[in-house]
Amino acid sequence: MDKEQVVEPIWMRLGFPEAPDLMESGKGIGIVILDDIIPHELVQHLGDRLMRVKVAEDFRVTCENINRMEPQPMNAAVKHGMMTLQLLSHMPNQLTRHSHIGLVPAATFIMLAEYEPEKIEAGLKWILEKQEKWNIQILLNLLVPNTREMGTMKPTSKDLLVLAMQPALQAGLLVIAANGNTRVHNNLHPADFLVVGGYDDNGYSNPSLHNAHPAVPWGLNADGDLRPDILAPFSFLPVPYCEENASNRIFSYFGGSCGAASLVAGVCAHLLSKYPEMDIPYMKRLLLQHGEYLHNGDIPVPKLNVAKAVEQYLNGIEGADSSKPFTSNETMDAIMRATSLTEWIERDKITREELWKHLDDESPVVHKTVICYGLRTPKNEMERKKYWDHFHEGNGESGVRLAWLYQLLMDAPPGELNLWMELLNEKDLEITLCVKIYLEMNFREAPEIPYLPDPDPEYISMATEPVREWYVKN
Repeated sequence: MDKEQVVEPIWMRLGFPEAPDLMESGKGIGIVILDDIIPHELVQHLGDRLMRVKVAEDFRVTCENINRMEPQPMNAAVKHGMMTLQLLSHMPNQLTRHSHIGLVPAATFIMLAEYEPEKIEAGLKWILEKQEKWNIQILLNLLVPNTREMGTMKPTSKDLLVLAMQPALQAGLLVIAANGNTRVHNNLHPADFLVVGGYDDNGYSNPSLHNAHPAVPWGLNADGDLRPDILAPFSFLPVPYCEENASNRIFSYFGGSCGAASLVAGVCAHLLSKYPEMDIPYMKRLLLQHGEYLHNGDIPVPKLNVAKAVEQYLNGIEGADSSKPFTSNETMDAIMRATSLTEWIERDKITREELWKHLDDESPVVHKTVICYGLRTPKNEMERKKYWDHFHEGNGESGVRLAWLYQLLMDAPPGELNLWMELLNEKDLEITLCVKIYLEMNFREAPEIPYLPDPDPEYISMATEPVREWYVKN
């Protein structure tokens, strides 16, 4: 499904009254981004406003001015970071009657290309020594929660990645965090972060076309805080072509919670530059209190509405808390059971046989702790069959069903090709992603299934048709 000719520019979809100004939007605001880039023609217009910070094994910090280096060809390792940066900074592109442009092309960008907690903390401390020079206001944290220890539930204060961000919080930065792209996620980001989830806007600003996205996790974290805070568009976010292979296409498409979080970072940097009297706590409150809710979704989190927030600000209206009442099948009792179970597993105080018995618990949070952190991959063929049975019998909305599938995927053998290909009939976004990974692991000759976080069954069917044809022929 080629939406290149029809999707609206991102700024329209977020409620900007007009396209961001190339020379003014984000001007004077420094944004730290936890991701990597390379010297490339797509970023040359940023000049000295783009730095790349690295931390060596001996914790020596280096800072490179990317645009003083020889441009390199695009590669898969940095495509994610390049797309993130392009959402915020790319030059105008007049494809239709509306101009596509990055949200804050006049901002200053510091890419912290590290993913280990100790190096992130060291890099942040070095960067923050230059906070005044670069007027750093925002840290964009694209490390989604619970990926290093999937299924765990523990206080966020014990998360090493959260601890690594403390220098930024202590320096008064707004930490904007991606909430993750699967409901298998259990423990979510802390309340100290502005946490961003997503919704499917179908590429348009018209609210009647906006729907809940099935891969967006939400709920209570181990601290008892509802996560995420706000939603932004989750799919079909156009940026200048960022693939490693040559193409005559104009756009690449980004998405997921990293794309959504990047949009929120862009909105915040835009507001801070345009209204310098606005401080971060007030701006955050403004966006959260004047968001709007999906007309057909049960998630009690507002979606970003820039137009409404700016209108209220210009009219001097503070606004009351407009949050939806939070109702959930999960309780703090369930969270505490999952937290205790996490501790037992870490201390090796529970057997595998006992773990299976905890699947009688009514809580999906407990189930995900058992599956992803306790049981993990099946230990023999008998268990493997039990995992498949649980997957086929499970409920998809809570993420438990996918938790079983992700564990089956870890060491899935080529002999299961029939089982995995049958899953394409479900036309489910995350299940299709698992099939994609399975084929890449075991059948490299199979046609590649392109991945975009678009839950439209028609798009999924079209994207998987070539691999279906390959399967029938072989």
